[in-house]
This record gives sequence, C-alpha cells and structure tokens, in this order.
Amino acid sequence: MGLRTGWFKQLAQEWVVPEITPERCVHSQCEVAECTRCVEACPRDAWILDEDSLQIDTERCDGCGLCVAACTESALGQSLLPAMRLLDSKKTLLFACEANGEGYTGEGVVPCLHALDASLLLEHYLAGYQQVLSCRGNCETCPRHGGGDPFREQLIRLNLLLASRGAATVRHAQLSAQAWEEHKKASQVVYLQTGKTEATTRRQFLHQAISFAVEKGLKPAETTPSDPKASLPWPTTLPAPPEGVADKVLYPFVPVLEATLCNGCDACVQLCPHQALQLEKTEAGQARAYRIQADHCTGCNICKDACDQQAIQIELISWFKDEQVKLVTANCKACGCQFHYPVSDNTVQQHCRICAHTNHHRNLFQVY
Repeated sequence: MGLRTGWFKQLAQEWVVPEITPERCVHSQCEVAECTRCVEACPRDAWILDEDSLQIDTERCDGCGLCVAACTESALGQSLLPAMRLLDSKKTLLFACEANGEGYTGEGVVPCLHALDASLLLEHYLAGYQQVLSCRGNCETCPRHGGGDPFREQLIRLNLLLASRGAATVRHAQLSAQAWEEHKKASQVVYLQTGKTEATTRRQFLHQAISFAVEKGLKPAETTPSDPKASLPWPTTLPAPPEGVADKVLYPFVPVLEATLCNGCDACVQLCPHQALQLEKTEAGQARAYRIQADHCTGCNICKDACDQQAIQIELISWFKDEQVKLVTANCKACGCQFHYPVSDNTVQQHCRICAHTNHHRNLFQVY
C-alpha cells in the first residue's frame, strides 16, 4: 500500500473527481458482480451504474471522497492527507472536515471526515501515528451525511483488529474547530533527515510528505499499478499476532464456505482477485482442499456473487474459524469425468455438477 499522492492538490484546497483505476473495479473482473458501494455512498448521485457500464457525472461530483472509502478494491483514489504533528511526544494525525464551522482550510482539512477509512488510518498507524485529533461541522445538517458516524465506526473497527493482535490501539479525541487549529499551530513535527522538531508551516507541508514516505520505507510495486494484484490487500499489513493466539485474531472480512451447499465448481477460486480462496492439490494433481486466507480478503464479494449455490458468505470483523475445506475426488457415473466436492455429512455424490443438473441417462459429452 503506497503513499497516497496529491499533496499539491490539498494545498490548493480544490477537491477533484476521484482518480479511477478501472481494472480494479469488481465489475471489470466479474460480469455477475453486484457491488453498488460507490453508487450508494455518493450523496449527489454522481455515479451511474447500469447493465453496460459504471460512469461518473463529473459535474455532479463535488469530491467528497465518500465513494473512495466505500470501495473495497481501491479502484477509486483521492488525497485525504492529515496534518502530522508531534504532540506530547506522540506522533499525531490532525483531520478536520471542511465544514468545520470556522472556515479553516489547508493542511489537515479534508472534504468529509467520513471519507477516512480503516485502511487509510492503518497506513498512517504503521508509520507510527497512533493518535488522532479530529474536528467536524454539524453532520446532521450536512447534505453529505448519510446517517450514523462512519468515521468513528472505522476507528472502532481498526482498534478491534489491533487489540486482537495485542497491538497498541489508536487514540482519538474530537475537538472544536478552534481547539483543533490551536493544536495544529502549537504542536511540532519531526523530520527524520535532521532528527529535529520544528513548527510546521505551509512551506514545510511538502517536506512533511517526503518525511512520511521515508518513515514508511516505500517499496516499488512488483507489478504494474493498474494490476489489481499490484499491492497486497490492506488486511495483510495488520500487525502479526503473537504466537499461540492465532485462533483469537479478528479479521476485517472472513469468507465462510458452507460445504453442504458447495458443488466444487471452483468459480470462487478462479475469480478471487487476491487469492483469499485457493485450491490445494496433491502431488498427483488431484484436488485436496479449498484453503481460505482471511488476511487476503477485502470483502469485494466477487466469490459470493459468482456462487450460484449460495455456498459462500462474508463475515465482518470475525474470527478465522476454519483454514481448510477438505475435498473428495470422484469419477462421474454418467460421463466418467473426474470431479471434486467438499466433504460433508451428505450422501456420497455420484454425478459431477453438470450431469447432476441434466438428464444423465442420455449420451452426453463434457468438454473441458
């Protein structure tokens, strides 16, 4: 997960249409994908989804960033960068909604506080920023507000994941606009190149961005940026759990496969963009088990949408219940082809998934 660009854009305080990476969108990866997260998150109905395409009306979009936070595949991008300070010897993020009530702009001000998601907060957390100061306007009267408190919910969600791993959690305080601005002016920022602390000014904003990049030790992607697999899913960057507590660790998304419903078609395995579902084989090449890697799941729901047996569900903030779903390999009595299916309490299956849905007494041939 690389540093999100756009510092100059935020300096100018001009929110723009989110940057779109079409290859990452689930609709470009699976024709039966049912995701409508960006559409539902947009308060201005700028997103248009029909059977042929997903489009954005750039004149309607006001750059609020809510769709960016809603997209689990990082197909949308926008710079939502904080003011970064050293406050009481602790690295601190300062975020303020542009509707803060005092008209403050510039460093640390974002179009909407609710556009900040757990993956963005984790990105900064891994660079040592474990304290957040925020301020907002009146959400209840804001036309962007869709109900609830998504920003606080994202913080709670991240802290649950961190706590289950025995890691320090993120501290958060909500301030008035005046108090927030005072903290921003009075606190200090550390520059790694000099080891000194200095009061941050507008000119030093870019210097701060470079320092943050150094702190994270950014590495170039192994594949092209447009490739959905160019970077690992953000759940993989969560702190490693202590030994002996793996079964007590929470994951943001956990695929659950119901063996009694699964017909072994492998569609979920073939379509998963992050290999959260994998097919393990024996040395002889026979199917042995479906392996679930919860730390690779982003909750895109492609596997769920593609499963015509409704055998897969995605649980949110859950323990990892089962690592493998064992498979049985058999030869179809009708066509003779080899097939596999999950082990369950059901009667042994005698026909492959195709013959089971056709008149297998006829002379049918399957082509693979």
